[in-house]
Amino acid sequence: MNSFLLYLCQVSLVFGGFYVLYKCLFSRFTFHATNRSLLLAIVPLSVLLPFSGELFPEIQNFNLDILVLQEFTILTNFEYFAEDATITSNETINYGYIFFIIYIIGVVIYLTRFMATTYALIKLKRNAEKVEFNGITLYIAAVPEVFSYFNWIFIPKTETSYFNKLIITHEKAHVQKLHSLDVLLAELFITCCWFHPLAYSYRKSLKSIHEFQADTFVLDQKVKKSTYLELLLESLEPKNTNPVYNYFSHPTLKKRIEMITKSQSKSKLKITYLLVIPLIALAFMAFKNTDETSISNEFLPTEIEIKATKTPSLFPVQNGSTKNISSKFGTIRKHPKLKSKTSHGGIDIRAVRGTPVIATADGVIVKAKKEGNWGNIIVISHANGFETWYAHLKGFNTTERTNVKKGDIIGYVGNTGLSTAPHLHYEVRQHGRRLDPMQYITE
Repeated sequence: MNSFLLYLCQVSLVFGGFYVLYKCLFSRFTFHATNRSLLLAIVPLSVLLPFSGELFPEIQNFNLDILVLQEFTILTNFEYFAEDATITSNETINYGYIFFIIYIIGVVIYLTRFMATTYALIKLKRNAEKVEFNGITLYIAAVPEVFSYFNWIFIPKTETSYFNKLIITHEKAHVQKLHSLDVLLAELFITCCWFHPLAYSYRKSLKSIHEFQADTFVLDQKVKKSTYLELLLESLEPKNTNPVYNYFSHPTLKKRIEMITKSQSKSKLKITYLLVIPLIALAFMAFKNTDETSISNEFLPTEIEIKATKTPSLFPVQNGSTKNISSKFGTIRKHPKLKSKTSHGGIDIRAVRGTPVIATADGVIVKAKKEGNWGNIIVISHANGFETWYAHLKGFNTTERTNVKKGDIIGYVGNTGLSTAPHLHYEVRQHGRRLDPMQYITE
């Protein structure tokens, strides 16, 4: 649950960053097709970029620590710890549940409203009178304004005696350019991120682009700009409109007139869209392996060299054996306090408090300190991108920036951090990716 809430926060950050860039820089351009593509790309980018560490786990040349994201992730890493781990603050757990319940209620409300709107539209179409006008199918119904939805164009009964060709052409553009698919995407995103204030502005911006494209489509039919502007000025803005539909008299009427009358943006300005690339790269690096707080060798002191030539192979607890393992890698376990199921990222080894913990391969200590839910933790960096993690220690027998040999005592089994019984949480990682430690215990 906490991981999901964290993911929503990450999606919100990425979405907000891209959309603010669009509003501040690109929305004033007349490159409507490009702006539409950019707006449509924001949603999948926002959804997928937080998974960049999972989608591209082998990319190692980029390491950028965004402190806010990093620290927040560490606080939620308790899902990978011991089976009998406890939460030190029940109040935090309750807040998590409250936030999650509120979120689900919001999703249900927005999804129900969207489904009700769709059903009402289908019902309206069934009861509408179907007519043909210049090769276009129209539906005459009890609606206040002309609007379209997918390939359906609805006309008020009061206008059956006169069909304005320009208005019909405008709605035809919406149909041909599949604008309703864009709106459907925006509505689904709002359903999932209803709490994000910019999500509603995003939908408005997307619909404005639709209107700009439809207006351009009409003017490309050799229609005088003055004639079309007069039609727009004569149109009253609709009341109680539904954001799912495309109205001719759209609430952004003033912006439409401004866009029609302004000079076309110079083609060379399209190069500014390349600014999106570094923003994508920044988000990619920020979220890459944020759930693992991996340590890169490039940040180690230059005077320290890793002389290891072998992968981790020893059992990490002195005189211990696989019989002492209480929780295996990848086990789906129900958290004793949160009651949520999570996948275990290492192995848990039962041992008496104070039992020596040993380095499983040659390497260098890159972390040896007390850190949040990990408790006292040691991280050793080995050759070929390997790391070993030793958590919940009672104390240390080494310091950071120290070279260690396989078999050296580095610490002692304890009960620190998010744990209630003495044990060692041991992980093996390569290039930031968790691996099954049992595959590397060979001695």
